[in-house]
Amino acid sequence: MQTVLPREEAVEAIFSKIFESKEACGRLKDVFQEHLEEENISGDSAGHFAEVLFHAYKNGDVTALLLELCGRSMFDLLREAYLIPKKFHGKAGANPVLLTDVDGNLLQEKKVSAREYTKFKETYEIHQCAPRSKVYLADGYDLVRSYEKGTKIVEKKENKSRGILILYALPDTCKMGLTEAEAYAVVWETFMQIQKAAPRAIVYYGQETGIKKQKEFDEIGVLLPIREFEKKMLHHLQEVDGIVLACREKMMEKAGQESLDLND
Repeated sequence: MQTVLPREEAVEAIFSKIFESKEACGRLKDVFQEHLEEENISGDSAGHFAEVLFHAYKNGDVTALLLELCGRSMFDLLREAYLIPKKFHGKAGANPVLLTDVDGNLLQEKKVSAREYTKFKETYEIHQCAPRSKVYLADGYDLVRSYEKGTKIVEKKENKSRGILILYALPDTCKMGLTEAEAYAVVWETFMQIQKAAPRAIVYYGQETGIKKQKEFDEIGVLLPIREFEKKMLHHLQEVDGIVLACREKMMEKAGQESLDLND
C-alpha cells in the first residue's frame, strides 16, 4: 500500500516518552486543535475530501487524513508542539540553509546584513567549539505541506529565522539499529533540556547526515535566532554545549567509544 508520505517506523519509543508527560500530551492536543480551528482543509472540494478519506482508510494512512484536516503530518504536529527535533538533511539541505562555510566565511551567493554577519563573526571568534562541533550562520524554516492535486504533496518554506547554528556530531544510530523515531527517543531528554534552557531555540536532528574518513555519523544542530538571543548568545551556546555533550557521552557509552572519533 502506497502512503502519501513515507511511513515512520517504530514510533512506539517516542510516543512512550510523550505518554509519560501530561504536558507533552497537552501540547500535542493544543497544536492539533489550533489547526482544526483554523479550518485548514487543504482541498477546495468535497470530492477531494472524500478521495483523501478513502485513501487514508484503504491504506491505513493517518498522515493522509491529518494533512487534509490540519495541513500537518503526524510528525509535523510533533515538531510544531516542540516534542521532537526538526529533520536535518545535511549541510547542503534546504532546512536549515547554511550561509557560511566551516571557516566562518560568508558563502558567495548568500546575502546577509552587516549587523547579522558582525554578530556571527564575533560569536565565531569568541566561542570555543567543543570537539566535533562547528558554528555557522544559517536560516531555519518551518516546512509546511499541502495537497496540490489528488494526493500529490507540495512543500513550502515559512517563518524564516536567521541565527547561529551550532552543529554537533553524534554516534551513528542507524548502526545501532535504531529508526529515526527511536533516535528521537534517545535524544528526547536532551531536546527537552535545550527547549527549557533556550525556549526559542530550533533543534534539528539527522541520521547519517555527516561523513568523515568514510565513516557516517548523526548530527544534532541548535539554531539560536539572532533576534531572540543576540544579547546572550555566548551564554546560551555554552549551555547548549553542556547539554549536548552530556547526551553524546551517554550515547558513546552505549555504542562504544570507537563509535565516534572526537579528533577534528
